[in-house]
Amino acid sequence: MKGEWVTAERAEEVRAAARGWRRAGAVSEGTFEEISRRYPEPRALPAPLWRVVTFVLASAVLLLATAALFVAASPRLSNAWILCAFAGAAFVLMAEIQARSPAMALRGGVEAAGFWGIVFLVAGLFLLFQENLRISEPTGPNLVLAGAALLFALAAWRWGSPAWAFLAALSLFLLLGRAPAGRLLWIACGVALTFFFERFLDRPSWAPSHRRCAAVLVVAGLLGVYAALNLYALDHRFVEFLRERARDLPGPRFGERIWSTLGTAILPVAVVWWGVRSRRTFVLDTGLVLSALSLMTLRFYVHLAPIWVVLCVSGGILFLLALALNRWLARGSEGERYGFTAEPLFADEARLRALGYSLTA
Repeated sequence: MKGEWVTAERAEEVRAAARGWRRAGAVSEGTFEEISRRYPEPRALPAPLWRVVTFVLASAVLLLATAALFVAASPRLSNAWILCAFAGAAFVLMAEIQARSPAMALRGGVEAAGFWGIVFLVAGLFLLFQENLRISEPTGPNLVLAGAALLFALAAWRWGSPAWAFLAALSLFLLLGRAPAGRLLWIACGVALTFFFERFLDRPSWAPSHRRCAAVLVVAGLLGVYAALNLYALDHRFVEFLRERARDLPGPRFGERIWSTLGTAILPVAVVWWGVRSRRTFVLDTGLVLSALSLMTLRFYVHLAPIWVVLCVSGGILFLLALALNRWLARGSEGERYGFTAEPLFADEARLRALGYSLTA
């Protein structure tokens, strides 16, 4: 990522944090105006809905232009990879040009051109291996998935989009799932991603977008571990189905089901505990999602009531627990207990951490 992009991101993070500080009453109006003066808006920042609309429209234009190119060239299947590679490289170049422009960098065009550029490059790899080099299962798809993981990882590092980081992790997990010990590799990779990138969540030397990518990779690692441990996924051999002739594999052994049952029950609790201890809302949210999935898994094996009844009752219980917790915290000394408070000072913990950095600087 270019240095001027990192500088612009830091200024945008400070301005966004300052708006949160002003709403929470942490800074006065005069201080907010001074922060805005010292950190002027470096790039045009449209509304999120406008970025989505631009992504959709730009995607339609790019796909129509590519379709016209293919119709005009009418390539044979053995030569189609050349057009895919050409279109992919052209789209990646377009994304790079837009990212360099302060007026175009955040309008959604970079994401559209970058995404379809990588898609066409991966499609070109697939056609090259399948139609020209005659590299079939399992080597060909493995090389394509490895190429996709590498391209998305490079895009995440270059342009700083968390979506690319998630797609890179997804491609990596799909690749590892095709190995004979795919389930164990999912667990090992998920643990490695989680603990490696957790160290960079608050590293000031990383760009804000890179820290967001690290957060996405932490969540992807947790989801990968849970998918490998979940009892329902084990019984239905979800990971093994990624391999060739997976349907011929025997069912899980008794010991595997015991470990899977323990993992399904313990991992969500451990993630929730980690989220509470670290004060990271995205980790806590991930733990709550995993807890809901574990309850649905329990419902599949233990029929207590129809699924809609279980979901309604579970939602009602969580709602009542939230009200009770809020009331318990509010009645504490100065509205807090053990460092937790019911007062919503900031909607994003990144802004709270940014305030801590500014106070200690």
